[in-house]
Amino acid sequence: MNPVQKLFSCFSDSNTLKFPKNFLWGTATAAFQIEGHPDEYAQKLSDWAQWLDKPEKVLPSNGNGDAVKHIEHLEEDLALIHDLGAGAYRFSFNWATIHRGQDEFHEETLLFYKNLIEGLKAKEDSSKKPIRIFATLIHFVLPSWLADQGGWQNPNTACEFNNYTNVLLDLFGEDIEDWITINEPNIFLGFGYESGIWPPGKTKDWTGYLRAYQGLLTGHELAYKSIKAFNPNYRVGFSQNMYFFQSLQEAVVEALNQDKSSDQASDNQSSSAVEAGASDSEKPGESQEKLVRRSDLDKIPTVIRNQLHNWSFIESCLEIDCLDFLGVNYYTRFIYKFSTIARDPANPDLLSDLWGNLEKAPADYVDAFTKTKPKYNSLGWEIFPEGLYRVLASHKFKQLIGDLPVYITENGYSHIEKEDKLDLEDDYRVDFIKSHLQALHKCMNEGLNLQGYFYWSLIDNFEWALGMDPRFGLIHVDQKTYKRTPKKSYYYYSELIKQNAVKLG
Repeated sequence: MNPVQKLFSCFSDSNTLKFPKNFLWGTATAAFQIEGHPDEYAQKLSDWAQWLDKPEKVLPSNGNGDAVKHIEHLEEDLALIHDLGAGAYRFSFNWATIHRGQDEFHEETLLFYKNLIEGLKAKEDSSKKPIRIFATLIHFVLPSWLADQGGWQNPNTACEFNNYTNVLLDLFGEDIEDWITINEPNIFLGFGYESGIWPPGKTKDWTGYLRAYQGLLTGHELAYKSIKAFNPNYRVGFSQNMYFFQSLQEAVVEALNQDKSSDQASDNQSSSAVEAGASDSEKPGESQEKLVRRSDLDKIPTVIRNQLHNWSFIESCLEIDCLDFLGVNYYTRFIYKFSTIARDPANPDLLSDLWGNLEKAPADYVDAFTKTKPKYNSLGWEIFPEGLYRVLASHKFKQLIGDLPVYITENGYSHIEKEDKLDLEDDYRVDFIKSHLQALHKCMNEGLNLQGYFYWSLIDNFEWALGMDPRFGLIHVDQKTYKRTPKKSYYYYSELIKQNAVKLG
């Protein structure tokens, strides 16, 4: 039993899962998704400000750059952050509104971040507890003057990213010890260069993909070294979106075997299922051969996507020794069936180069933590906390990460309101948080060095190509008046933080 396991053996009972005393609870947001920059949209300061004018790319209502007007409601939002009681808050700087040209840094925007940081650190209010800041340097959005020069494909972008990082360090470095250089490089690359649904809108541009990958990696390395030069004790990582990828046949066999109490029973059930699915002209042995052959084929898209999406950027950062912690963003599982004419899951107008059709979960699959058959959020994403456990408990993850600190930097539930029915009594979001924390607790009990959890998101926001309709927030925002109203999940999460424990049942 290692020290983490020994610690956890004292913290658990059948109805309550306790977390370590120093476990960090937080929420997360991103600049472009909440702030609202009329000048950014009007002057097209960013690639996303340009993208908003493409109705075929961004669903209405797109917010026209207003998002939820966090800049105008800063004091109110700060009060809600403090009232929640979380010890940490993750936000992103908006590179595009700060860095408006070579050596041109916008003072008014920097003043906003100064006020935000001082409010979080409670510098003007000794009655409030300071909140630990996790600052993200880029959350997808590029300054348009760099995007127009090739974005991350142009080596100059990494150099300018480092210049921007050093300006932030000079201004705010004394107040921020935890830095996330890049949010989800894999999502940016996949949506920007594979499916083309995000800027720069390239489709199947694998040369551009690899050049941008190298640019992002160089930018991360330069920023990492600048931050460590400023203070070698500061912690620097990046946030990686991670899916649980599974082949269709594996999911089918697992669903059939779940209720069996022994390996022999599972083998018999699997065999019976194969035989039951065989046509009259097939002998059982022939059907078993087909299952094995299909299972091997179905693994092809999952193996490729696992390496390309989940592992490659982590491996690269470890190879160059520029990773103090890993941020993990997790939402769902993706199940693939092999097909040479598969449609891209993000862009149905394209055939996928990665040879996999995205499939629904088997109807009888029971999640290990929710104990329910497949359920989906408003975006069609399966609610599957078992996938979070299986990614973090996998041999590959353990082999890569070892004892490196891990934070869940995003994990959340999306709901779309119907007509005038407010999304306030959000028991589904409460259940989502509870089941995913149950999965994480199990990972920690098995030795994962998980040090914190950030729910996505603090407040309803602009959800990129999906517009303003999907709501992930603990806090509801009226999109006409911008009135803030905490949801049931806000109060649930606040009490959970206070108790530092998850009550089951």
